[in-house]
Amino acid sequence: PVMSLCMEHPARGMTVLFRKLSIALFLSLFAALAYASPTMDPGIEALQKKVGFTVIERFSTPVGGVTGYVVKTGDGKAGIIYGVGDYTFSGALLESDGTDLTRQYTTRYISEPMYASVAEKLSRDTHLVSEGGKNAPEIYVFADPNCIFCHKFWQQTRDWVAQGKVRLHWVMVGFLKPSSLGFSAAIMNAEDRAGALQAFEENFGNNGSGEGISELTPVPANLKAALEQPSKWMAELGFSGTPGLLFKDTSGQWQGQTGVPGQEALGRALGIAE
Repeated sequence: PVMSLCMEHPARGMTVLFRKLSIALFLSLFAALAYASPTMDPGIEALQKKVGFTVIERFSTPVGGVTGYVVKTGDGKAGIIYGVGDYTFSGALLESDGTDLTRQYTTRYISEPMYASVAEKLSRDTHLVSEGGKNAPEIYVFADPNCIFCHKFWQQTRDWVAQGKVRLHWVMVGFLKPSSLGFSAAIMNAEDRAGALQAFEENFGNNGSGEGISELTPVPANLKAALEQPSKWMAELGFSGTPGLLFKDTSGQWQGQTGVPGQEALGRALGIAE
């Protein structure tokens, strides 16, 4: 009948045949796409609607049925979670030999891209307090003026700065104490920022009382906006406090660390250890 239809009505017969072939091709393509782009785990989808995070990337894991997700919350923090059908979990995913796969995934999908992205933005920031050798390894240091550990790191790096072994870029923030914002603004507003930072650190704990520097009050709108941005970058980097260090190691990879690092270990990472 198809043959007779084609012979008796060739145009109509060819139209019907091509229509069937087109439908078959569409269904095959739809099935292929559906297979190549699996739907999100129901548990992840439900949690996403409840919490409001954004799924940045999805990746497979060596664990059957477990899919990894790179997610980002509204405040800019990124993390790794896992979906298993209706269930969601986070934390360390360990192999039998103790290898922490979550740490590897964090480095691959979050740390390196985030570190490089924030470092690129910092390189264009015009409010940094820079000191040390201009062609030396660079360290971006997120610091609150009232942070005792930031003060300790400042003291720890004096010889390096004097010898031009490092180039420190202090990224001032202000959240620890009510005076933090005013002191950071005063340092950023100074004609000699490195000198203002030095005056502050040399009189740590006594500033504003006739020694060191005084708070800048009120803080101008432009400096207040400049001081808000680093807090967002800290969230992106996963820095929970100050000092927060961002630097390139000897292999050219960006590294991040919160707290005061060991002098020797940091020197090796930067390639300046004696």
